[in-house]
Amino acid sequence: MPLSALNLTRVSFTQQTDSMLDSLRRQSTQLLRGQNQLATGQAFNVPSEDPAKAAQVLNLAGALGRQGQVLENLRHATSFLDVTDNAVIEIAQLLADAHAISSQNVGSLVSSEEREAAAELIADIVEQMVTVGNRQFNDVFIFGGRDTKNAPFVDAEGGIAFVGDTGDIFAKVSLLDQESINLTGDQLFGALASSVRGTIDLSPQLTSDSRLDEIVNADGESIGLGQLVIARAGDADRFEVDLSAADTLGDIVNAINEVAGTVVTAALSDTGIMLTPTGGAITVTDTSTGRIARDLGLLSDQATTGQIDSVLTRRVTRTTRIADLADGAGIDLSGGLLITNGGKSVEIDLSTAETAQDVLNEINNAGLGVRALINAAGNGIDILNQVSGSNLSIAENGGTTAAELGLRSLDATTRLSTLNFGAGVEFEEGRDDLQITGKDGSSVDINLDGAQTIGDVVDLINTAAADAGVSVTAELTSVGNGIRIVDGTSGSGVLSVSRLNLSFAIDDLGLSVQVSDPADTELSGQDVSAVRTDSVLTALLDLEEALRNDDTQEITDAGTRVSGFIEQVTRVQGLVGARAKAMQNRQSQTDAAIFSTQKLMSEIQDLDYAEAVTVFQQAQTALQATLSTGTTSLNLSLINFL
Repeated sequence: MPLSALNLTRVSFTQQTDSMLDSLRRQSTQLLRGQNQLATGQAFNVPSEDPAKAAQVLNLAGALGRQGQVLENLRHATSFLDVTDNAVIEIAQLLADAHAISSQNVGSLVSSEEREAAAELIADIVEQMVTVGNRQFNDVFIFGGRDTKNAPFVDAEGGIAFVGDTGDIFAKVSLLDQESINLTGDQLFGALASSVRGTIDLSPQLTSDSRLDEIVNADGESIGLGQLVIARAGDADRFEVDLSAADTLGDIVNAINEVAGTVVTAALSDTGIMLTPTGGAITVTDTSTGRIARDLGLLSDQATTGQIDSVLTRRVTRTTRIADLADGAGIDLSGGLLITNGGKSVEIDLSTAETAQDVLNEINNAGLGVRALINAAGNGIDILNQVSGSNLSIAENGGTTAAELGLRSLDATTRLSTLNFGAGVEFEEGRDDLQITGKDGSSVDINLDGAQTIGDVVDLINTAAADAGVSVTAELTSVGNGIRIVDGTSGSGVLSVSRLNLSFAIDDLGLSVQVSDPADTELSGQDVSAVRTDSVLTALLDLEEALRNDDTQEITDAGTRVSGFIEQVTRVQGLVGARAKAMQNRQSQTDAAIFSTQKLMSEIQDLDYAEAVTVFQQAQTALQATLSTGTTSLNLSLINFL
């Protein structure tokens, strides 16, 4: 049988050396990796050793960092709420002490000296209340809202002013959610419970410069930008008007005329945007994802040749021009305002104001402890009384500014039930309430049955005087607040207003006054329309004053109000407790989530020591075997040189 040729291939010394060195490198690397694993306790020390698991660990580490931050937030929030809860408990106890003092001092056996001593105790309670209201946690005033660096309660105008913020402080309580963790001073004490609210819709005029963020539609909704489609019925003409970049009403009108001017004319009317078809019947619709035609009130699914009118309303903003108010007629600011808070009165000069912000600034910077702001509806201005224990009134200063701004605290629309801090006006039903006597001695009796407003009272006086043929008239004072009686008679007597049938109407209307000079032909009534902050601090200050005045009826009334605030503080305490409990639950859940994340990371990253030691021993054995084999195989002999 034939023999196959033998192929003898010689392995060179260099090849043997390279092969052995390669083996040594691999085994040394494996041994080093094993040493690192055993030293660090981790299955891999660089991502290249296990890229898939390294990516998982990186993701889990990021999640763990976020969870850790949330946990810190929750711990801070819990501590913040605990401090708040303790403060509320202190307030409840102080109110209970004040109520007990009021109850002890209403009896007839209590002397004026004892009530004076009790007043000192109430004054001390008020001081402690302010201290609690200005409590800090980690250098943050806990009841100051978002103004965390300034004390929220300060002495002002004979009372105590809340000058803090009314906004919420939020804590991120999960990866997606955040919750409010604070109470503001006005929530705690009712420190902004009273205000003069604007009674007039300032109704800014729609102009081409009106910004869309100032505009709402007939449903009170803001305008969502996008595209609207104008199409001519039965024709191929279809125009997509892109309004996504529109900033003003003028931008919308211009864009429609520019794109679809061949079939429709757009213009601005007193009530909104007006579309007039010029080339036959048209439809106006939104795109599948838009809503601007609906928001603007221009949506017309059915083809029409008629005019399409929208109804839009412009809200008052800080930049709204005074000249644009009252539908473009503007507001006469020449008279200014006369604002009185506590014992301080200031004439507010608004003659140079050009925008709503200018008006707000002049009022807020007058140093009266009031805060003027645009109301939530965006159609008027409200003025809040920040001072507990003081009376706020806003009056004319010789012009009509207060009335035109809707800020006069006593005007024709003021309801009688709101006068005298809500006590109202008491009539003698079916009988005359007061009598006005002119300088000539003629008089008229006034029956106020059915009167609901100050305007009704003025009308009843004027009607009765005209029917009786007595030349006296009633109107509102031009400076300050009150009813003014003007005597048109001639005589040497004295103009006067007197009580009839034991009616309290003369007192409740502020007309129980006398003319300062017998020769005067005018009598101006007192202001009975001032507003007073119905707060915890006001009730305590009133209780202190009643005790000093030895007035048992006022002590009883103030004590009753304090009792009502105890119930309010109890509700607030429940709210704070519920928030604290919710934070504790979230903290426990976050702790559990962090533990789960850490456990999963450990399962991926931590070393299996039994397996690692076995692999390490195998690597040692292999290395030793390679070194031993290499020593033998690399011995040179004569054959290496053949």
